[in-house]
Amino acid sequence: MKMFTVKATALAIASVCGSAAFAGTITLPATSTKYAVESLVGTTDITLPTIRYQMGVARTTAQDFTVIVKPTAGATFTAASCTAALPTITLGGAATGAFTPTIKRASTTECAYEIDVTTAFSGPAGADLVSLNFPGLVLDTHTLNIAGNTGGVTVGLWDLGETARIDNSADVTATAALSGNALSITATADTATTADVNNTNGPLYGFVNGGAAPADTTSTAVAKFTVNNNSGATTWLKPDGATAWQFTVDGTSMAVTISGTNFTGLHATTPVTVAAPVGAPAVTVGASSATFTLLPANINAANTAQDVTVTMTAAGNTSLGTSRSFGVSVLADVVTGADETLAGGNTSWWTWTANAVQLSAPYFSTDNGTGVLTRFFFQNLGPAATYTAACQAETGKTVTTGTAASGTLAAGQTVIDAKNVCSFSSGIRGSVTFTINAPVANIKGAYNLALNGGQTAFLPLERPYGNNNTTNGSSY
Repeated sequence: MKMFTVKATALAIASVCGSAAFAGTITLPATSTKYAVESLVGTTDITLPTIRYQMGVARTTAQDFTVIVKPTAGATFTAASCTAALPTITLGGAATGAFTPTIKRASTTECAYEIDVTTAFSGPAGADLVSLNFPGLVLDTHTLNIAGNTGGVTVGLWDLGETARIDNSADVTATAALSGNALSITATADTATTADVNNTNGPLYGFVNGGAAPADTTSTAVAKFTVNNNSGATTWLKPDGATAWQFTVDGTSMAVTISGTNFTGLHATTPVTVAAPVGAPAVTVGASSATFTLLPANINAANTAQDVTVTMTAAGNTSLGTSRSFGVSVLADVVTGADETLAGGNTSWWTWTANAVQLSAPYFSTDNGTGVLTRFFFQNLGPAATYTAACQAETGKTVTTGTAASGTLAAGQTVIDAKNVCSFSSGIRGSVTFTINAPVANIKGAYNLALNGGQTAFLPLERPYGNNNTTNGSSY
């Protein structure tokens, strides 16, 4: 008995020493199974691929041991899967070994197995390897419903009494599952739309023809975003670990919102239209957004990237201004997972500019009394540029255009008498917007009112469209 104890002790020491040089490792799965978050919730059962633990030490028939497998942090097992995952053995090269496994404990937090060695495990040498396989473990709860999270197991080898470790000084982790978004959009910034001061219907009543595809026309502006239906470098799978997730089968709807700074000046009946990969969803247009819904029937039944085209049509009878900006976002409803705001949205998806600048005065006077000076001053840092002026009157009054309602701003300074721009059916006050065929950086303006014997006032003309303002909403 003493001799046996000495031998067993020597073998145990050899095993510990061996673990430093040949520590056991996880060799399967070689890569994590990729799961689509759209296909699961935190309680969707996930059957893990086979976990393979490669022994780093030899074991004799006198060295039975315990293997404890635990779920990684944030996960639990289906306890019944512990029995399904009774370990098997894989021998590589000329390795030897056999065992009889039995369940010691089965719970949601661990599967413990007794390994009774019936044929000695040979030590690892080159291709001579002994591995333990754990097939069919099931995660009952997990955090894989959040993109980027992982799930798996830890494997620890102990003596039968579970008082001393063998093969490794700590558990070895197998990351067997990774979650990610199968559905996303790509909304590349489109800055090619330009309102045209030379449009045949009127200044800035339409668009410059052409631009980056999809091209604009004189009456329509067009942009696109792309629906990525599990079409990236990674194919994201359903909980079975084999079937690719796709919107046409596993999705319900995608609610798209085009948010914008301005939807005025568009066609009365078809201001915004949409061409989906299949069909043309109806669009609802409000003061600051346009919304529509993409259904599975609107998407091709393939894991591909598919374009959605959005067209805005000008009314053709009013100015579109010099600057607008639109964003795009999508909220997807899927069969199994929770609703999700798709990655790839862009708050500056579509930006309009113009080949002109607009300057406005919310007040000016046409008083032509003695000693009253009421004028517009313009500074033009570029070549001579044509302009048009549109006056607005108070309710119930009409406007008559004057000789200076259109003309040319010379290079340098131009002064225009306000009374020559327009007149009103009654009264001497109104507002005005100048549209000037020049780059925004070239033109600045001010309104001047000087009363006989009174104070002189200079009011900067404002650029009315968003980011064209320079300081405190002023162009001066």
